[in-house]
Amino acid sequence: MPEIPLDRRILYFSRDRGEFGFLSHFWPAPIVIDNEEWPTVEHYYQAQKSADPGYREAIRQAATPAKAKRLAAQPHAPRRISHHSWFRANETLPREDWFEVKLDIMRRADCAKFIQNPELAAALLATEDAELIEDSPFDPYWGIGRDGRGLNWAGRVLMEVRQKLAVNRSDLR
Repeated sequence: MPEIPLDRRILYFSRDRGEFGFLSHFWPAPIVIDNEEWPTVEHYYQAQKSADPGYREAIRQAATPAKAKRLAAQPHAPRRISHHSWFRANETLPREDWFEVKLDIMRRADCAKFIQNPELAAALLATEDAELIEDSPFDPYWGIGRDGRGLNWAGRVLMEVRQKLAVNRSDLR
C-alpha cells in the first residue's frame, strides 16, 4: 500500500496521483448499478444527466472517462467546452434537477466502486484518517479550485465512503 504523506493529506489529482490515482472517478473500475454496467464512476455519473437511452448509451460507449465528460458538457457552455456535447448536437438539455441530485448520484457511484472492487476498498481503508483532497485547480465544486478554497466534494464523498466501509467491513465480502 502507498505511504500516507506526512501532512496526512492525500492530494490525489496532482501531487499524489501516482500512488493514489485509484481515488479518481476516472479510475478504470467497472461498476454495476440498477443492472447496468459502467466502465468507470465518471461514465455512470455523466450518464445520469439524462434518461434518454441514446444519450446513456453514447456515454457508456465513450472510449475514456474524459470523452464521457466531454459528451456530457452543458450545451450552453462556451464552445471550447461544449464542442463535443451530446446535448448540443441533439438540441436538448440535461435533466432540470441535475444540480440538486448530482452529489447523491456521486455518492451512490463511489459506494458501488469500492464495495464492488474489494482491492480498491482495501486501498481506501489503508488511507486511514488522512484527508482526501481532489486538488484540481479547475473545479471548485468537486475539487479545491484555483485558489485552494473549493468545496472538495469528491474528497469529502470518498471520506464518507471510507467511514462506511470501516464501520461495515462485511460490505467487502
